[in-house]
Amino acid sequence: MSETITIRMLEPVDAAAFQAFRLCALLDRPEAFGSSYDEEKDEPLGEVAQRLGARPNAVFGAFAEGQLVGIAGFARNPRLKQKHKGLLWGVHVDRQWRGQGLGRKLTLAVIEHARQHVDTLHATVMAENVTARNLYLALGFVVFGVEKDALREGGRSYTDELLRLDFQ
Repeated sequence: MSETITIRMLEPVDAAAFQAFRLCALLDRPEAFGSSYDEEKDEPLGEVAQRLGARPNAVFGAFAEGQLVGIAGFARNPRLKQKHKGLLWGVHVDRQWRGQGLGRKLTLAVIEHARQHVDTLHATVMAENVTARNLYLALGFVVFGVEKDALREGGRSYTDELLRLDFQ
């Protein structure tokens, strides 16, 4: 895969591509997300577009020849006393594009964006997802908690690790 990859913030015009990619991600790795395909499949495209334009929140996309092949999101906590905290969410790279550093590039894009808006960036990673866990730890995140039985999918229980990256 020698195509040039572009990483950029998604805009409302990217809503259809984002929604299609997100739904594929939820089907591909249902155990890796707190949301489910059934919860998101009927979401109106207008609402998706509105969320993509709601700054300072952002979703970054990796594009190969115009095709969305990876995503990573940032959301700042809206509560007055918690606006100093943000969340890295929804990181996913298409199976064909894994192993090329796209997860890292997308996560770094979120980190750089988050640095301008919050003091702390939180993330949750499924403990069994060693690749994602190692990436986040290599980028400076630290584990501050463990939630056993955080998600149940397909008759299995999954443990999550709670991570944080402090900018100050």
